[in-house]
Amino acid sequence: MRHKEPNPLSLDDGLSASSMLLARGHSCRGAFSSASDILAAEQPTLLDPVLAPCPASPSGLTLFRERHGWCPYSEKVWLALELKGLAYKTVLIDNMGGGRPDWYRGQTPQIQWADGRTQGESMDIVKALDAEYPASRPLYPPEGASMSSVAQMISAFRQSFPSNARPSSRAAYLFSYSGPLSRSDFEKALDATEKLLAQHDEGPFFVGRELSAADVSWAPFLERYAAQLPCLHDGLLPRDASRWPRLAEWYAAMDEVPEYACRVKGDGESWGRVLTMQGYGNAGNAPQTTGYRQSTGAGAVDLWEAYAGHRPHVAPSPAEEAAARIVSNRAAIAADALARKMGAGGHGASKAPYTADQVDEGLRTVVGCLLGDEEGKAGGGGLAASLASHLVGRMCVPRDMGTPAGFELRRLARELGAEEEQGDAASSGLRKSPKCD
Repeated sequence: MRHKEPNPLSLDDGLSASSMLLARGHSCRGAFSSASDILAAEQPTLLDPVLAPCPASPSGLTLFRERHGWCPYSEKVWLALELKGLAYKTVLIDNMGGGRPDWYRGQTPQIQWADGRTQGESMDIVKALDAEYPASRPLYPPEGASMSSVAQMISAFRQSFPSNARPSSRAAYLFSYSGPLSRSDFEKALDATEKLLAQHDEGPFFVGRELSAADVSWAPFLERYAAQLPCLHDGLLPRDASRWPRLAEWYAAMDEVPEYACRVKGDGESWGRVLTMQGYGNAGNAPQTTGYRQSTGAGAVDLWEAYAGHRPHVAPSPAEEAAARIVSNRAAIAADALARKMGAGGHGASKAPYTADQVDEGLRTVVGCLLGDEEGKAGGGGLAASLASHLVGRMCVPRDMGTPAGFELRRLARELGAEEEQGDAASSGLRKSPKCD
């Protein structure tokens, strides 16, 4: 079954962040103020011509990338810019043809340099970034590695991944041009990757201890394999340390890279849903979601702090970041919920759909819960649970927010759903069993 692609949550309605964050007046006013301060900070320029006209290209260093976050080649350049800590603008380009600016030509990604020149081809751009910004973090090569070793690992990709696979954005190297690939095709690719990583004993990255352009080049494809291969073949787990120990070590090391793990990397749920759009279906297996640790762990907190610490436009915690994204994009979110006639029973319910005021109130409750309002969580009821479920169903990571922020929103939706179930059981005089089959 082919699914419609989810609409972006991204459209700033121009309203004050504090008008929504502070309106409820709950006891977590300090957290509300904190998130309001984040939204008041100068945000990096991000333009989406599908949602708002973009009559001309912005000036300065600008990344033109695919708007849904699906394109692995766009991800390479996005990751390189983040790793280098450069200030850049972003223009989202719809590769499906809708809403493209008249002045934009060619595919994604492209970069516009500070002097107005434009350049394409993802790894050419990554290499050029080192030359254009020599004071930033070196990738091609990093300290202690040679240019030739980085180039060798980048070129080895084509000999390692299935040669008969098509480089689709949504399911990169997962299908041939006529249908599915065999399990053995993928096992050979993972075996080849394991051997490449073993060439540098000091590890854990492709050319040794330091992350390089080679890791930037491989990461989008291995990321998708980790989430999508288990959906296609039961038990095929690229992160299985018992079979591919060096590859598992590489995945773990990438999960410790703040710029990747906190913003650029997609999550298993999103990649699993994207996979169903390809039209080939899957084996009905759940996507892998092991790439992000519980946000309550000290390691995850440190990782987020490392990412947000020198980015004033990023919230202090993943939950606050999720709240900030909802607030800044609430007009589009509310319009989408109303268009889908959400009711007390969820999508397509026979009950009367929610009104605009109800949707607004539900979003406020969701935001309050993300910011620590336990009282609001307990009293949110079905309205907040429905809105949280809607947000999760429409969210795509990393398009709408990073993996840690998405994790917090998904967790809240589960908690609100459980609260609603318990409330329904109590009102009907039933006792919920610890486990329901």
